[in-house]
Amino acid sequence: MQEENTMAFDVGERVYAEKSGRRRRTARQPLRPGRHGVITRVLRGDPNPRYEILWDEGVTTVFSPTGGALHADVNYVAPETSEAS
Repeated sequence: MQEENTMAFDVGERVYAEKSGRRRRTARQPLRPGRHGVITRVLRGDPNPRYEILWDEGVTTVFSPTGGALHADVNYVAPETSEAS
């Protein structure tokens, strides 16, 4: 039996992308930190999925996960916000 490396996600699901060493910033912070976000569109499904993700910092990007780098964000706790009228 072949083991699956990727997991399919649907619109509205919270996800977490692992740290990446692709972009070096400084010697003190050599890796990009992990990111949390929400799937806004599924551009392509398995076997090579491609998603549009709205990250928590307010940026939307197209993300093609490789090697199991995208996971369901099951431990997410929404920050408390105060709504101003």
